[in-house]
Amino acid sequence: MTPRLRRIFIMLASAVVAAVMVMLGLWQMHSYEESTRDVSAERAAEAPVVLEEQVSDDGSMSDIYGKPVTLTGVYLPEDEVLVGTTDALRVVTALQLSDGRYVAVVRGAVEAGSVVPPAPEGQQSFEGIFLASDKTSDELASASADMATVRIQALAQEWPTPLLGGYVTLSEADSAAQGLDAASLTLPEAEGSATHRGYALQWWVFAAGAIAFGVYAARGVKDDEDAPPTQVDNPVMTNT
Repeated sequence: MTPRLRRIFIMLASAVVAAVMVMLGLWQMHSYEESTRDVSAERAAEAPVVLEEQVSDDGSMSDIYGKPVTLTGVYLPEDEVLVGTTDALRVVTALQLSDGRYVAVVRGAVEAGSVVPPAPEGQQSFEGIFLASDKTSDELASASADMATVRIQALAQEWPTPLLGGYVTLSEADSAAQGLDAASLTLPEAEGSATHRGYALQWWVFAAGAIAFGVYAARGVKDDEDAPPTQVDNPVMTNT
């Protein structure tokens, strides 16, 4: 095999090995993402807990973000905003809980420009998913919306207090009962298995190492013309 073919063979072999390692890394990262989704889905499928019982007097909360809660209270229709960056807007209404505190409730969703069904009167009991305040959006709020995302910090400037540090998104059935479409629900990113993520990074480091070794090995192959000439001893001439 000529030096050039040896170099090509070495580089191809290292590329194949690196490609396999990259694929293994992608598989491990996919496993990590799946484990994250599984954890979030499992939290959202847990048995509901009473919201008021999970919030202490100083406002600190148990580990209830992304979990189902039940709550009882009275809507404050004068404290209501539309939230969204598209034509589908979430209807967020303040609710005074039975213990006197307040919480933002995403009752459902409407199309921009549609008439928003009024919140039901009197004491209400329902179930939903408790979520942390949304992150700030890079997009502007829709022309028909008051806010781009549900920001509890901003609502606390206008709504009665104490306002809980999170909001509840009603179930599809409860939203339909109030004449609203189901609101979009983005579960919080949960901590998946760090083992999968570590293995993914490890495989990608190995892939980079395979390429580096291939380049090093290929550069070590000498051309035939680079080899030092073989020295042939001249026969010693002797006089007879």
